[in-house]
Amino acid sequence: MNLKIKNLKNNQSGVVLIMSLMILAVMIISVVALSRVIVGEVKMTRNSDNSIVAFYAAETGVEKALYYLKLGRQNANFADFLELEGDEIFMDNERNYSFAQSTTTSDYFEAFDITTSSPATAQLILPDGSIPIWSDSLLSSNYTINWEINNCSPTHSSDRLEVSATSLYKDFDNSPFKSDTQQFIYTCGCNSDDNCNEIFSNSIDANKLYYFTFRPLDSDITYLKLTPENKYPGQANIEVVGNYRQSSHTINVKVNTMAPASNIFSYVLFSDDELSKGF
Repeated sequence: MNLKIKNLKNNQSGVVLIMSLMILAVMIISVVALSRVIVGEVKMTRNSDNSIVAFYAAETGVEKALYYLKLGRQNANFADFLELEGDEIFMDNERNYSFAQSTTTSDYFEAFDITTSSPATAQLILPDGSIPIWSDSLLSSNYTINWEINNCSPTHSSDRLEVSATSLYKDFDNSPFKSDTQQFIYTCGCNSDDNCNEIFSNSIDANKLYYFTFRPLDSDITYLKLTPENKYPGQANIEVVGNYRQSSHTINVKVNTMAPASNIFSYVLFSDDELSKGF
């Protein structure tokens, strides 16, 4: 009996098979986990490549819109540019771009990081660049300004903003141009955040063009937004969506309808216009 028990204790046949199965299972689990990581990386790389193609498809649409805008300037007729809105252009079976917006007006003007030595400028002009006469009421008669200063309260609450508004108009169609300049100084007056007091003014006339200058007198202004009573005229707004396979990319461009913008943020490839562009 003791001999049988001893033989059972020393009998280890099949242990190698069990160990091999355990090692094989660990290897299979590792391979599956690694393959999932690799597949995920491949998908990310493919999506990144597709996004780049979608971006350049959107750039193509922006360039087309700027070309039509340039023709509109030359011909004083923006009908073809305005008709781009809603169009979808197929470059091939997988690449296309569409015009979400193509307008000669925007909802507002905005500027960033305005310094005491580099003021921001904005123009309230008609999209076709014509000069109204005193009897026309084509533009806005009031506006609001929202502005911000970093770390405003309490050290910058007394900082000031100088707003100059130079007008241009005619009494009659054949009369000479007339111009006048108004200047206002506003105090920030922020409380617990960086937002200064909202400025509302009804000091402008709807029958005049205006050139605005915004100059900080004490410290830099990080953000400024000018919202006229009507839409902000004279600034073309272009929004193009590029698509490639499952990826899409949107580019929004704001550029003065009749003249280059005063501030440059970036360029659209091959364009001779100065503009601001967002993604």
